[in-house]
Amino acid sequence: MALPKNIDDWIVNYMNENDDKTMKKVLPKMVEDWIGAEDICFITGKVMGKDDMCRFTYEFDAWISEEGQEEVEKLATFSPEGATRLVEAEIIYAEWYAQDAAADANANNDEFRRNQK
Repeated sequence: MALPKNIDDWIVNYMNENDDKTMKKVLPKMVEDWIGAEDICFITGKVMGKDDMCRFTYEFDAWISEEGQEEVEKLATFSPEGATRLVEAEIIYAEWYAQDAAADANANNDEFRRNQK
Protein backbone atom coordinates (compact mmCIF):
# COMPACT_ATOMS: atom_id res chain seq x y z
CA MET A 1 0.00 0.00 0.00
CA ALA A 2 1.47 3.37 -1.05
CA LEU A 3 1.66 6.17 1.47
CA PRO A 4 -0.81 8.98 0.78
CA LYS A 5 0.29 12.54 0.07
CA ASN A 6 -2.27 13.94 2.50
CA ILE A 7 -2.92 11.91 5.64
CA ASP A 8 -6.22 13.69 6.36
CA ASP A 9 -7.63 12.71 2.97
CA TRP A 10 -6.46 9.15 3.52
CA ILE A 11 -8.21 8.96 6.92
CA VAL A 12 -11.47 10.28 5.49
CA ASN A 13 -11.29 7.89 2.52
CA TYR A 14 -10.47 4.97 4.82
CA MET A 15 -13.44 5.77 7.08
CA ASN A 16 -15.79 6.12 4.11
CA GLU A 17 -14.63 2.94 2.44
CA ASN A 18 -14.66 0.80 5.56
CA ASP A 19 -17.47 2.54 7.44
CA ASP A 20 -15.24 2.39 10.50
CA LYS A 21 -17.13 4.03 13.37
CA THR A 22 -14.28 3.67 15.88
CA MET A 23 -12.00 6.08 14.02
CA LYS A 24 -14.70 8.73 13.91
CA LYS A 25 -14.93 8.68 17.69
CA VAL A 26 -11.21 9.38 18.01
CA LEU A 27 -11.23 12.39 15.68
CA PRO A 28 -12.50 15.66 17.18
CA LYS A 29 -15.71 17.21 15.93
CA MET A 30 -14.02 20.24 14.41
CA VAL A 31 -16.83 21.61 12.32
CA GLU A 32 -19.75 21.20 14.73
CA ASP A 33 -18.02 22.71 17.76
CA TRP A 34 -16.18 25.48 15.96
CA ILE A 35 -17.22 29.06 16.68
CA GLY A 36 -16.82 31.10 13.53
CA ALA A 37 -16.45 34.84 13.08
CA GLU A 38 -20.17 35.06 12.28
CA ASP A 39 -20.95 33.87 15.83
CA ILE A 40 -19.09 36.73 17.52
CA CYS A 41 -20.46 40.24 17.82
CA PHE A 42 -18.29 42.80 16.01
CA ILE A 43 -18.94 45.47 18.67
CA THR A 44 -18.99 43.59 21.98
CA GLY A 45 -16.75 40.66 21.06
CA LYS A 46 -19.17 38.29 22.81
CA VAL A 47 -20.55 35.07 21.37
CA MET A 48 -24.10 35.61 20.12
CA GLY A 49 -26.89 33.26 21.12
CA LYS A 50 -29.00 31.42 18.57
CA ASP A 51 -32.07 33.46 19.61
CA ASP A 52 -30.27 36.79 19.42
CA MET A 53 -31.82 39.21 16.91
CA CYS A 54 -28.49 40.15 15.36
CA ARG A 55 -28.04 42.49 12.44
CA PHE A 56 -25.45 42.45 9.65
CA THR A 57 -23.23 45.34 8.61
CA TYR A 58 -21.97 45.24 5.03
CA GLU A 59 -19.42 47.98 5.69
CA PHE A 60 -17.50 45.73 8.06
CA ASP A 61 -18.81 42.37 6.82
CA ALA A 62 -19.79 41.36 10.35
CA TRP A 63 -22.72 40.47 12.59
CA ILE A 64 -23.77 42.61 15.56
CA SER A 65 -25.80 41.32 18.51
CA GLU A 66 -28.75 43.08 20.12
CA GLU A 67 -26.45 44.39 22.84
CA GLY A 68 -24.02 45.57 20.18
CA GLN A 69 -26.83 47.31 18.29
CA GLU A 70 -27.71 49.26 21.44
CA GLU A 71 -24.04 50.22 21.82
CA VAL A 72 -23.87 51.33 18.17
CA GLU A 73 -26.91 53.55 18.58
CA LYS A 74 -25.62 55.00 21.83
CA LEU A 75 -22.12 55.64 20.46
CA ALA A 76 -23.37 57.09 17.17
CA THR A 77 -26.16 59.36 18.41
CA PHE A 78 -25.32 60.41 21.96
CA SER A 79 -22.14 62.38 22.49
CA PRO A 80 -21.86 64.34 25.72
CA GLU A 81 -19.19 66.98 25.80
CA GLY A 82 -15.76 65.43 26.01
CA ALA A 83 -16.96 61.95 25.01
CA THR A 84 -15.18 60.21 22.18
CA ARG A 85 -17.37 59.04 19.35
CA LEU A 86 -16.63 55.74 17.69
CA VAL A 87 -16.23 56.24 13.94
CA GLU A 88 -17.17 52.61 13.24
CA ALA A 89 -20.43 53.08 15.15
CA GLU A 90 -21.28 56.16 13.11
CA ILE A 91 -20.62 54.31 9.85
CA ILE A 92 -22.73 51.30 10.90
CA TYR A 93 -25.54 53.52 12.18
CA ALA A 94 -25.61 55.49 8.91
CA GLU A 95 -25.66 52.24 6.92
CA TRP A 96 -28.59 50.86 8.92
CA TYR A 97 -30.44 54.19 8.78
CA ALA A 98 -30.15 54.17 4.98
CA GLN A 99 -31.30 50.53 4.79
CA ASP A 100 -34.32 51.22 6.99
CA ALA A 101 -35.22 54.34 5.01
CA ALA A 102 -35.00 52.39 1.75
CA ALA A 103 -37.16 49.60 3.18
CA ASP A 104 -39.77 52.15 4.29
CA ALA A 105 -39.73 53.78 0.86
CA ASN A 106 -40.16 50.42 -0.86
CA ALA A 107 -43.07 49.55 1.44
CA ASN A 108 -44.71 52.91 0.69
CA ASN A 109 -44.20 52.41 -3.04
CA ASP A 110 -45.74 48.95 -2.89
CA GLU A 111 -48.74 50.29 -0.98
CA PHE A 112 -49.15 53.12 -3.51
CA ARG A 113 -49.05 50.67 -6.43
CA ARG A 114 -51.66 48.41 -4.78
CA ASN A 115 -53.98 51.40 -4.27
CA GLN A 116 -53.61 52.48 -7.92
CA LYS A 117 -55.14 49.26 -9.29
